[in-house]
Amino acid sequence: MEISRLAISAITTQRWSAWEDLKQYQAVGIRAMGLWRFKLDGVDLVQYRRALSDAGITVTNLCFGGQFTLGVEEALEDGRRALDQAAQLAAPVLLVISGPVRETLEQSHGLLMEGLGRLAEEATKYQITLALEALHPMDMTQWTIIPTVNNALDVLDGLNHPALGLMLDLYNSWWDPALPQAIQRAGPRIRSVQFADWRAPTRSFTDRALPGTGVANLSQLIHGIEATGYGGAYDLEIFSDELWSNPDGYPALLTHTIQWWRGV
Repeated sequence: MEISRLAISAITTQRWSAWEDLKQYQAVGIRAMGLWRFKLDGVDLVQYRRALSDAGITVTNLCFGGQFTLGVEEALEDGRRALDQAAQLAAPVLLVISGPVRETLEQSHGLLMEGLGRLAEEATKYQITLALEALHPMDMTQWTIIPTVNNALDVLDGLNHPALGLMLDLYNSWWDPALPQAIQRAGPRIRSVQFADWRAPTRSFTDRALPGTGVANLSQLIHGIEATGYGGAYDLEIFSDELWSNPDGYPALLTHTIQWWRGV
């Protein structure tokens, strides 16, 4: 696969600053990155966008907004701020998650539908897509009520709004036997893709593995995504206490991923 299709989600190099991310990604030939809002605290966004342009690096998405189940009005207020950040940085996609189960699953689903529908109207003004992400079922009580890609697509079908799309995270979804069919169902609604490998056995929430070192069928799934006509980037997104703890190892992490990617 062409290196131009590989992006790095900035959470992967957690201890680098936004400026260090930009410098180091450029140095190894990465030309796209997913931005994380916590890294942008105190950063002049106009200056940073100019530096991205000068480095020839495009933004794939901004992470993240949503959490509608924790309070719709609060989520909308934060979502508007996130959309403004995304617009300033020329990010075409804002990743959104539903928020965890609160009270009952049915009530939580209602909050998601209300909040996501209303934020979609705001996103239209910015011409930015809200990409809903399905997370692993172990996250139901912490982050999401959307455990499968088909569940996410059901929400998109229910709202039927042009500003909504899918964030397809292969780490969170590889295990699902219905995923290949869900990818076909999603088709052009796939607006961004993230990936990491699954360690066997995995030890914690923050124990993602580098591609090719775990048990997820990443290459096969990527070929399925390509068959839908998807032409965007794929973001390596690593949550790993082990890898995060050694910033000196981040360049080797990037090099490993580039080598693996060329063989996809």
